[in-house]
Amino acid sequence: MKKKKVVRLTEQDLVNIIKNMIGGIAGVSLDDLGKTDSTSTKTKTSSSSGAPSDFGKVVDKIIDEFEGGYYHPDMLKDGRVKDSRYGGSGETMFGMDRQAGKQESTSAGKEFWDMVDKENARSNWKYNYMLKDNPALAGRLKGLIVQIMEPLFNQYMEKYLTPESREIVKNNPKLFFNFVYATYNGPGWFDKFAKIINNEVANGNTNPDSLADIDIMNRKNSGNSLIAQGARKLEKIGDTLV
Repeated sequence: MKKKKVVRLTEQDLVNIIKNMIGGIAGVSLDDLGKTDSTSTKTKTSSSSGAPSDFGKVVDKIIDEFEGGYYHPDMLKDGRVKDSRYGGSGETMFGMDRQAGKQESTSAGKEFWDMVDKENARSNWKYNYMLKDNPALAGRLKGLIVQIMEPLFNQYMEKYLTPESREIVKNNPKLFFNFVYATYNGPGWFDKFAKIINNEVANGNTNPDSLADIDIMNRKNSGNSLIAQGARKLEKIGDTLV
């Protein structure tokens, strides 16, 4: 009697058989099943509504386009900076104002300024230094800014915007960006801009583009040259904000 040949399947053979079975049922190819959906392992930068959910990406844009690098009041005193508008500014880096922002009341803020001090920035860094030659340190500082600013943004959103206004802002990239930037400007400015949006929404204007235009117009007419300068930048880069 002829012996039957025993076929031993490897683990990979079994995997391939199962994939083929599933592929046949689902109407997809084996190759498709073997592919990894790279988007599933990446942080999404926008929600289904189009508003950015990656706060860090917005922070990067604000730093690069609006806030800039390092400044110390000594630079105004010794003539390295000649713009008198900096007279009321404390030590700043990437938009963080050590004096006005009081970031060191948080653990992330304390770590941020400790890192700056360890570099002896006051003496070693030039005006508007952006750490282009030290991307690792720049990345760590920006990560700490997200930890500092995102809780403030959420706090101001809850405190100053009505629920209806808040939903519009959260779901529109321009308004979202504008109000993250308003968080940098401080609670007073955030409140001022929020009241204008709240009033518009209460009176029936729920068009996000119209509200964004109104926000920029009010920044221009704020009476503060630095706020107005920011408004012109917001208007100029428009749809490329996020």
